[in-house]
Amino acid sequence: MKYDIKILKENNQSLQGAIEEINHNLGNYSKKDREELDKRIERLDNAISQNYEKLVELEKYLGLEPSRAVNTSSEESVKNVGGGENKAKNDAAPVEPKMVIGEQELYASAKKMFDEGDKVNARAQFEEFIKKYPKSDNADNARFWIADSYFSEKWFEKAILEYQKVLEDYPKSNKAAAARLKQGYAFAELGEKANARLILNELLKKHPDSNEAKFAKEKLKSL
Repeated sequence: MKYDIKILKENNQSLQGAIEEINHNLGNYSKKDREELDKRIERLDNAISQNYEKLVELEKYLGLEPSRAVNTSSEESVKNVGGGENKAKNDAAPVEPKMVIGEQELYASAKKMFDEGDKVNARAQFEEFIKKYPKSDNADNARFWIADSYFSEKWFEKAILEYQKVLEDYPKSNKAAAARLKQGYAFAELGEKANARLILNELLKKHPDSNEAKFAKEKLKSL
């Protein structure tokens, strides 16, 4: 158990070091490269948070004093050459969804962000939409686009979980077949062919006449 704690602490130190190295060199990259690095920092932040939660649980179990959380916020760690906050990081960070009056307006605003490639802020606004209008006819669509945004960023593990929410929370959704198809694709991208085949065969069973079924059959040939 103590060995597990040591590993978690070492992993967090390694992840924090990676973030600091990226932040230190941000000024040397193009805007496009900085956007990609911002996404990597976001993933590293999430990994550190998950490790910290496990670490606290282990230390609590052993009766040890909990470790202090690692500060990975951009305000503390990301500085530009002039000493101010790094603008690229701020541009890519999620912002609070704009206060849009009305269900349709809020959904349309989020979808517009999604279509324009602003996946991070689109996700935040889709989440706000689902929170405010959980019974909306577009709630399942909002959850699907959240999943699709992760898929487009090649964050396949997260995409799989979000597609599953579509299937579990909205079993009669017209996005169910598409969610299963993309979930199967995501498993395939991760090299988990057995799971991919399982999901795609389930799609064929539940949605045999759908357009997605045609794509599923083609994908199964390569698995």
